[in-house]
Amino acid sequence: MALMDHNQAVQLQAAVKYVLGELSQTQRDEYEEHYFDCAECAVDIQALVTFADTAREVLRQEKASQFRKESAPARGRWLRWFQPVVAVPAFAALLLIIAYQNTVTIPQARNTSSRAVPEVYGQSFLLRPSDTRGGNETGVNGATLEVQPNEGFLLQIDFIPSSSFPAYLCQLQDASGRVLQQITVPAEKAKKELHLPIPAGLILRPGQYSLVFLGADPVTGKAVNDSKLQYFTFNVAFRR
Repeated sequence: MALMDHNQAVQLQAAVKYVLGELSQTQRDEYEEHYFDCAECAVDIQALVTFADTAREVLRQEKASQFRKESAPARGRWLRWFQPVVAVPAFAALLLIIAYQNTVTIPQARNTSSRAVPEVYGQSFLLRPSDTRGGNETGVNGATLEVQPNEGFLLQIDFIPSSSFPAYLCQLQDASGRVLQQITVPAEKAKKELHLPIPAGLILRPGQYSLVFLGADPVTGKAVNDSKLQYFTFNVAFRR
């Protein structure tokens, strides 16, 4: 699978199309692999998701208000675009595109240099690997991440797998081992620093969580049994 670089992602407006669900499956897979270790795209996604959630709530209230009004006289065909059923999703998409252009495309055109991660993600946390030798996964690094409820954040790690595979799977697991998120990591990302975005709402309760890296089968793309290559354990605490 060809990797999408950052310039291609910006030209395609991949972030806004990703949030709107307008990317093909191939484009979606390529973009997910790209923003996995691109802090800039990860921040763009989170900003757009936050904006879209707010816009949906505002427009939902407006739509409910419109439907409570008495039906207007019959309109011409072109005026149907202003009816709530059509106007609300269309207007939401328009707002999202305008927001993306104002917050991502235009600023990047003005300044192509690297920029720091904005406050939209709240915080970025550096994790150190836990000890998995001999199947031991109790060597918790003791990291406690204090975040606001429903706040997105970034996990910064040095990905150094103990064995080589054509590709890897990174799983975010809760204390019971349930997989909350899984991302494919290309082989060329091994032995590099990765930035994993944890979207707002993905972690719903405080407690212990783990990042687990597994080898991916080159044919099926599924995790290879007994291929736990790197393991990060951390605790999440909510600030009130």
